[in-house]
Amino acid sequence: MLLFIGIISGSIIGLFFYLCQLITNIPVYTLLMNIDYFPIIGEWQHPPILEFSYHIVVSVVLVYMLFFFLRLWNLECKLWAYVSISGVIGLLIYPTTALSDRTPELYDGYAIILWIIGHLIYGFSIGVFRQHSYKT
Repeated sequence: MLLFIGIISGSIIGLFFYLCQLITNIPVYTLLMNIDYFPIIGEWQHPPILEFSYHIVVSVVLVYMLFFFLRLWNLECKLWAYVSISGVIGLLIYPTTALSDRTPELYDGYAIILWIIGHLIYGFSIGVFRQHSYKT
C-alpha cells in the first residue's frame, strides 16, 4: 500500500507543479524534476518520462521513510504529521533552485509559495491515503 501511496502522491504533486508552471510560467515543475546538480547524471539529457520516474522513485522512498519514522512516535495515522513534515521538506529543499539556471530564482516569493503549497498538498495526499488504507 505504501508503494501505491508514493506513486499516487508523487503524481499529484507532479501534476500540481506542472499545471502551476503551465499557468504562471514559474518553473516549479522544472525545479521538481531538476537533477542538474547531481554529478555525472546531471550532465546527461533525460527524456521527461525518465525524469518523472526518478521523481516517483524519490516519492516512494520518502513515503516509506515517513511512515517508518512516524510509526516510531505512533503518528503514522496523523494527517497533520504528514502535512507538517512535507512542508518542512519543501522548505529545506527549495534552496536547490540556486544550483540551476533553469529553475526559479532563490528569492522568488511566488515560486516559494507555490513550492510550499505543493508540498503541503503532497503531505495531505499521503496522510489521507494512509488514513484510508489504515481503516480498510
